[in-house]
Amino acid sequence: MENNIEEKTLELALKNSDSAEVIYEEGESRSISFENNKLKSVYTKSIRGIGLRVIKNGKIGFSSTTDFRKLEQLVTNAIESAEFGQEARFEFQSKNQYKDIKLFDENVVDYPIEKGIQIGKDNIEKALSVNPDYECGVSIGKGSCKSRLINSSGLDISSRSTSFGSSIDILLVKDKGLLWIGEGESSVKVVDDLDKHTTKALRDLKLAEKEVEISTAGYPIVFTSKAVGNLLSTFESGCNGKLVQKGVSPLTGKLGEKMLDERFSMYDDPTIDYADGSYICDDEGVSARRTPLFESGVLKNYIFDMQTAGIMNTQSTGNGTRSFASQPSPGNSNVIIEPGDMKFEDMIKDMKRGILVDQVLGGGQSNVLAGEFSVNIDLGYFVENGEIVGRVKDCMVAGNVFDAFNNIIALGDKSDWHGSLKVPPFYFKSINVAGNKG
Repeated sequence: MENNIEEKTLELALKNSDSAEVIYEEGESRSISFENNKLKSVYTKSIRGIGLRVIKNGKIGFSSTTDFRKLEQLVTNAIESAEFGQEARFEFQSKNQYKDIKLFDENVVDYPIEKGIQIGKDNIEKALSVNPDYECGVSIGKGSCKSRLINSSGLDISSRSTSFGSSIDILLVKDKGLLWIGEGESSVKVVDDLDKHTTKALRDLKLAEKEVEISTAGYPIVFTSKAVGNLLSTFESGCNGKLVQKGVSPLTGKLGEKMLDERFSMYDDPTIDYADGSYICDDEGVSARRTPLFESGVLKNYIFDMQTAGIMNTQSTGNGTRSFASQPSPGNSNVIIEPGDMKFEDMIKDMKRGILVDQVLGGGQSNVLAGEFSVNIDLGYFVENGEIVGRVKDCMVAGNVFDAFNNIIALGDKSDWHGSLKVPPFYFKSINVAGNKG
């Protein structure tokens, strides 16, 4: 009975619709979290659900449920919603050729939660041995997911995936305010070497002990790979076909134009083994492929799901993303930026008077779509004659990303993963900083 839920739903749906698609998902996650140096919770969550998309009289209907006893109701809801649905500008994907991309690690499924708890305790102890006033938080989590997509065009594809994440944050409450540092990583594979992240956080806390006042001015700025993601959101959302279709993307009508420094190349790539955002096909069954967004500063492509592509008279790029409970819309997989040729250490040595930014607070962007940004420097340092001299706090960086990414001194020679983003550090010629000098 269990295995036939998808087939049964499809069969019921086809009695009253022209074509249909069923997505089934089940997943389980376990996570541990420490707060204020103590184990706070061990949490297990599981979910199972089914989503149905139909096309009836040329219009799209959709419904989803987690109650598998009510399949008739699910089908009725989907068919009724089609009366008010969008006009379908696509046909469901038929059978396809799929690459073999590694999305599953058995070690994640077998990972003992006790081991995670021990790693958390050890790292908190390590931090407290440096300073007993530190307040540490650790989270370690693992998850596994199974999904199946079938439709009336003969598509039937199943996949299994895992996820794992570990992070530590350390807070120091001082007379003049707070100092907070967070480090961690995530992957499809087990990433529980928290020690290296704790070591980096402790080193950064040491560098941040001395505070420096700076005047408001334009400074050369190095954004670490951890911090630069914030500035890239304009390009990511700007390449989203849905926003292009609505005419609200700053990149609308700009395909083929050189918009950024020629050293800037950015790709959407779901085909990387074990990366956070990878898949063999998107959530509509379109096979995974690498899509150049910018190459040598030139805008090359937007990303699409099938419906948005149909409206724009183009093809899906295999970026239809959703859960069982929602309809697809264009979304990024892994975003990769090609590295440059300058060592991170050399960027710092190169600055006479500049700023190194390692964490920013909040999106804080005044107008993401226009490319305007203003972000608070959460963790940043003042660099003088190639040396880090102390922390800058209560300062803000503001500007326009199109200006900034056309004024690059160098890109780092090494890219790092932060979630599904793989980027190098960026060294900008000059960005305005609202200083903290009274």
